Amino acid sequence: MTLVLYTARYGTADPPNPRVFGGFDGCRRVLFTDRADLEAPPGVELVLDPLDGLDPARASRRAKLMPHRYFPEAEWSLWLDNKSRLLRPPEAVLAWARAQADAAFYAFPHFRRDCVYQEIRTCWENGLDDHRVLRERMRTYRAEGMPEHAGLIEGHFLLRRHGDAALVRFGERWFEHVLRFSRRDQVSFPYLAWKLGLDYALLPAEAWRETVEFTVFDRAARKADFPRRHLLYQRARRLYHRIRGR
Repeated sequence: MTLVLYTARYGTADPPNPRVFGGFDGCRRVLFTDRADLEAPPGVELVLDPLDGLDPARASRRAKLMPHRYFPEAEWSLWLDNKSRLLRPPEAVLAWARAQADAAFYAFPHFRRDCVYQEIRTCWENGLDDHRVLRERMRTYRAEGMPEHAGLIEGHFLLRRHGDAALVRFGERWFEHVLRFSRRDQVSFPYLAWKLGLDYALLPAEAWRETVEFTVFDRAARKADFPRRHLLYQRARRLYHRIRGR
């Protein structure tokens, strides 16, 4: 089966990550970027994709959320965030995922949260998006009756089967929400999955550490785009999770 690995690096928030594909070269590997000065690692295709008026965060979601537009010939695609690193051969990952469930979309559950309302609050506290946009999303979701603890995915690793009409429609709607509302795709995913009835598979949470390293950078010193909130509480929470080994 044809499988494409792809990632994106827009702007300068994170440095290049030559390890994102884990050194595996058995399938096509693609890097999307707005940076004309960026050099792709050996064997990796570089696709120059200008911002065209978008901020880097939203521009990076074009290919991430709509791979059907960029890889019409592929049977499968695997998205990896630039800050991640694949730890297992991609063909083995595909075979393993398909053995877990027959689905067109696979992702790992979030390693800490299972609720979009908690995710919205965390995004606000960490300055990941405009708090006014996030508050509007929370009000809208509650007004429409979206339940709490309805599930949350890790958006760093997304495996898709191409050619599924429902998934193509979902990807188009997903990107529309990123453009119109919060730039955080992990916020809009559970809402749209609930609204559109997306049938997707969650991979076993205990397997993520041997499949993908979610963050290869030290992001503690990264400057937030928006004001951070509740800093002392955040430090206490990080310590709590560190003690629990999460």
